[in-house]
Amino acid sequence: MIRYCITTNETYFYREPKHFDFLRERILPQITPGKVFRVWSAACSSGEESYTIAMVLADELTSTPWDVLGSDISTHVLAIARNGHYSMERARNIPLPVLKRYCLKGTGRQEGTMLVERELRQRVRFSQINLNANLPGDLGEFDVIFLRNVMIYFDQETKRKVVARLIPRLKPGGYFIVSHSESLNGISDALKLISPSIYQKP
Repeated sequence: MIRYCITTNETYFYREPKHFDFLRERILPQITPGKVFRVWSAACSSGEESYTIAMVLADELTSTPWDVLGSDISTHVLAIARNGHYSMERARNIPLPVLKRYCLKGTGRQEGTMLVERELRQRVRFSQINLNANLPGDLGEFDVIFLRNVMIYFDQETKRKVVARLIPRLKPGGYFIVSHSESLNGISDALKLISPSIYQKP
């Protein structure tokens, strides 16, 4: 059987903002100070979700170390993510104070674009990972895994296998976040539904 790899690159900063509100308001106040807080953007496309997460963590975790991993199967979109250079249209949902804090406005030939500032870019790691294959052994565990807007392209059996691969990488008590248009109903009973599209590992 031939398996085709489908990638989708339709994304932008602060997409489905309620998830980032939940991260800021519900998850981060509960974390253990001093321990590295780790988030995996498991289908990061061109990196907007990964950098949005990093902006939230940089604002909120001023004395707690944190780590963001963005992964995708496509080397093309990962190259865009590492560059951190986007059209302002992709940045339209970034709150203005956050935009000014973490992004540089393009001028001249770069007008209409913005660049994620170097310090934030250097704090986000990007890696090519195929969610339909065995995961790298050195990934470690994460406090939060975002798997948004990708399962709609998988059949039910593939969804089960992908989620089953990711759950062992989630720390006990960690959160698993899917898109508002997605659900783990019938895919996995290993996670507890906290609110629509947000699950927690017991």
